[in-house]
Amino acid sequence: MVAAKGRLGAAQASRTAAARLDAYANSHYRSLKNARDGHPLAARLDAADSVGFLLELLFALDRRPRPYNKYLAWELDRFPLPGWDTGELLTTLGRITGAGDVGAQRELFGRVEAVARGGTRGDAGRLGRRPRADAPRCAAPPGALGDDP
Repeated sequence: MVAAKGRLGAAQASRTAAARLDAYANSHYRSLKNARDGHPLAARLDAADSVGFLLELLFALDRRPRPYNKYLAWELDRFPLPGWDTGELLTTLGRITGAGDVGAQRELFGRVEAVARGGTRGDAGRLGRRPRADAPRCAAPPGALGDDP
């Protein structure tokens, strides 16, 4: 039973990753928009929200359930996420949750976007044709937001 709880099935991981990717992108976008519009508290709150969705996404991409926050560093020290430097990731998450660091958010989102666009294990959470999270929501012709037509 413990082993079963330690891994997500492929279908469950794919569903979780897709849902958390959308939630992460939305919270990330709202944080950047609030920072731009001069709402620092709202920006920091949305940035903090985005981190929870991001962690669920990253763990789902590795077919693992997200650990409780209390055990996050322990889990990552012992079982790092493939392709991620644990120390850098935790430092970046601290900058985002502590100050809503817009630069750190953009950098991290760019990395997540590249992983999602490239597909991962079982293509869980593939981004597909979506505009960048920091792009304004508007009716734009195909390719205008960096997507393939």
